Amino acid sequence: MKSRIFVALNIPDEAKDKLFEIINQLHTDKNLKWEKKDKIHLTLKFVGDVDDEDVPLITKELEFLQEYKTQNLQITGFGFFFRFKEPKILWAGLKFSDELKLIAQKLDDYFTKFGIEKEKREFKPHLTLMRIKNNPGDNFINKFKNSKFEPIDFQSNSISLIKSELNPSGSVYTEIKKYNLRPLEE
Repeated sequence: MKSRIFVALNIPDEAKDKLFEIINQLHTDKNLKWEKKDKIHLTLKFVGDVDDEDVPLITKELEFLQEYKTQNLQITGFGFFFRFKEPKILWAGLKFSDELKLIAQKLDDYFTKFGIEKEKREFKPHLTLMRIKNNPGDNFINKFKNSKFEPIDFQSNSISLIKSELNPSGSVYTEIKKYNLRPLEE
């Protein structure tokens, strides 16, 4: 058997609440399907399928994540990923530390021993807010792309190894293990 897994930086509820306040001011269309608040995270490494028997070893070996400090981040704006000029994902962009980029690189290196290829794209931290099935139109896109708001500052003090199961209604996430980051020195 296989498990589909990824490693993610956890986003505190207060930051997600502020983000959704801004989103709710920008749109009123109830037909759009947003990611649920409890699924909002910052993917550090999407691993994909691994053998179930490897999960306990991965869980143990990822304890190196606890050597890193709590991360200071800032939500700064919105953007879209496009495919064939069609918007496919609406995301919130983040200002982040060099250390977070190092964590992502170390995870990328770590998973090669399980036959997982290194990420070819540059690390572009973002929070996926919506997977777009039907183009919502230029008005919607421009409203988000051109929106300005006071950046949302927050601290994340944990990283999780998460199992993702695909269902017809969408993916279901189950936390396998949470790794607490070191507190910031005073």
